[in-house]
Amino acid sequence: MSTTSPLRVGLVLPESRFGEDEWQNAEAAIAYADEAAKEGAQLLLYPEGYPGPMTGPLDNPKFPFDPVEELKKKAKEHAMYIIAGNVTESEIPGAHLLTLRLLSPEGEEIACYLRQQPDTPPLNAYLYGGKGHLLPGKSPCVVETEFGKLGLQICSELWVPELPRLLMLRGAEVIVSPIHGRHSQTGFAFTDTWRCIARARAAENLFYVLTTQNLYVGEHFNYKTQMSAGAVVAGPERMEAELAEPGVLVCDLDMERLRYLRTRNFDEENLSKPDDPEWIPVGCRPGQIYERYPALYKELSAPSPYSYDYEYWREGDLDAWISEYDRIYQGDYKRILEKYGAPFQFKEN
Repeated sequence: MSTTSPLRVGLVLPESRFGEDEWQNAEAAIAYADEAAKEGAQLLLYPEGYPGPMTGPLDNPKFPFDPVEELKKKAKEHAMYIIAGNVTESEIPGAHLLTLRLLSPEGEEIACYLRQQPDTPPLNAYLYGGKGHLLPGKSPCVVETEFGKLGLQICSELWVPELPRLLMLRGAEVIVSPIHGRHSQTGFAFTDTWRCIARARAAENLFYVLTTQNLYVGEHFNYKTQMSAGAVVAGPERMEAELAEPGVLVCDLDMERLRYLRTRNFDEENLSKPDDPEWIPVGCRPGQIYERYPALYKELSAPSPYSYDYEYWREGDLDAWISEYDRIYQGDYKRILEKYGAPFQFKEN
């Protein structure tokens, strides 16, 4: 039975290390867990792939300990849920898996979500230190907890409306979508758009959206001018909390209010002038999750010219994605490859 009491969440917005240096994230992650516990956090979210390994060697001997195993101990010590991630080897040589792991207050891993819609190979290689091929996961992930149902997804999956909608249909009341945070130096400016997407998903699905990112420090990185979203808690009615500097964002989620919004629609009470002086105006469309007309949506699952083949690797050729890219680029991708010499070659300065 889910409780109706507020849920206190903590979102870690860390200064992160990339590549060979990411081992330094491990001890910082432990310190952040202790800090969040002092603030009473019941659920703690780290950025995508944090504390790793993710962007550097998966067998980096400089890691002082196995981060996931140590965070299990912290979850048990502080009796809180912890959500962290890393990259692992897949069964296909040269390809990897991006994970998001939910650790319970008992210190157990109770879910391991694999990103269902990975980025395309050039972006993967840019983000993950040359690891260009991430295999898609099999299914959505929603976990029952004492505070309600929690949905897991990763980064820009939040930008694909159907994926958060699947989590809502499975009952999710809170979803997490942690962000990688590395930005191209060509000048992407995502901050407003990321926050807009988080608010939109929260409003249209009547759930809370939690997202945070790595703030990379070191050569080639300046997170102050390359911010993705920072740490954000978006609710159906408003942006609940935001943080744009390193630290832990702590916020209380009103689960009782959320369930009120999810179990109402427009009715005689909320369409009338309130007679209750403590009436709280509704800041979203109540019952939005029930206003669905599935007969209209069949076209969404049909192949289209805009569909990228995420299973290009099935025939054993990891280079098959190149023809897919060239199709999407209508032949212009060959020009880009000629200019930069080969796939996964990026100009850093």
